[in-house]
Parts: sequence; C-alpha cells; structure tokens
Amino acid sequence: MALIELRGVSKVYGGGENTVRALDNVSLSIKKGEFVAIVGHSGSGKSTMMNILGCLDTPNEGEYYLNDKNVGKLSEGRLSKIRNREIGFVFQSFNLIPNLSACENVELPLSYRGISRTQRRSLALDALAAVGLSERAAHNPSQLSGGQQQRVAIARAIAARPPIILADEPTGNLDTSSEDDIIGILQKLNLTGRTIVVITHGDKLAAAAKRRISLVDGRIVTES
Repeated sequence: MALIELRGVSKVYGGGENTVRALDNVSLSIKKGEFVAIVGHSGSGKSTMMNILGCLDTPNEGEYYLNDKNVGKLSEGRLSKIRNREIGFVFQSFNLIPNLSACENVELPLSYRGISRTQRRSLALDALAAVGLSERAAHNPSQLSGGQQQRVAIARAIAARPPIILADEPTGNLDTSSEDDIIGILQKLNLTGRTIVVITHGDKLAAAAKRRISLVDGRIVTES
C-alpha cells in the first residue's frame, strides 16, 4: 500500500488568459521508506507539488491520499495535526529564529504538541546529536555556518520523529562540503525507515535519492 498517492491531481492558478496549470493531471505513488527526488526547472511545478504533499495546499482536481486518508476531505484542524505529527519540513532558507539557541529552535515545534519541557529538551538534544551538532546546542543561528543552520533545521524536522520528511531545496544555499553533509544525513534518516521526499535542482542530491521524478510544465515526464 502506498504511503503517499496522488490521483490525477491538478492545481490551477488564475483564470482566463492568465490561467496557469502548476500541476496538470499528476498521478504518483510513494511507498513507506522510499527516498524520492522531484526535479525540474523553475516553474515546473515542484514547489506546488511539495505544498500539496505537505498538506499546505489542496488540488483543484484529483485526490491526494496520505496513509490511506483522503486529504481533501479532512478539516483544517486535522490537516494541522498531520503537518505537526506526521511530516517534518526542511526549507532552503532554514527559517530559524535568530534569538533562540539551536536547541530552543528544535524544541519550539514540540511545544505545540503539549510535550513537557523536560521531554522537549531530551528530544531536541537527541535530534541535534543525530545531525552531529551536540556541541552547538547553545549557539544562536548567527554563530553557526550555513551548513550547521541547515542541520539545525533538519534536527527540528526530525525531533518529533515524524515518518515523512519533506525537504524543499535543502542544499540550495550550501557549499559543496555542507551539501555532502546534508545528503549524508538524509541518507542516514532514510536508512532508519523514514520516507524522504526532496525537491531539488541539484544533480548530486537527486543522484543520492533512490528514485528520481522529473517535472516539466506541471507534468511528470520521466521516472527512474
């Protein structure tokens, strides 16, 4: 059974002459434990697909099933719980809060789940250890390199131990060495059983995935 399944999904913006089909009748199935890279040029529909997969947006046409649940029929409250409990998000821009330490940044989403302060700290430290940043837990983002900030962002995404990690251009702002570090971390997370879906235009990250899906003008053109 698929963990993630898109059935004839389309996403349309605008109207009339300004209509844009960001996704056009896309069908896709991803099984639990896969490491999938979605690639394409700017405007190909990658980010729109990521937003739909992450329950941040809904399609105009077609259906999206996540863990056998029809996302389109869920309330906003239920979608919020899914985003908080089942999906870890990693973004190109890190999105760390400047005046919080690395540990506090990782802890913050856990507070929305009603987890006690002691347990939040334990989960955050475990997540930072998993990305090799135990010694930087008390440092603020300004005291960290770009690669280290992205590792904090990954720690934040995995601290609650969600089964799915969605990463949007996670190596886009990094140098080669930091890119290699992030790819290695994602591969290790996949080996623990997590399902990893990355949006990327980087060949190195795409090659590290076990499956590659190419988008052009909102359509899947190749899979390998």
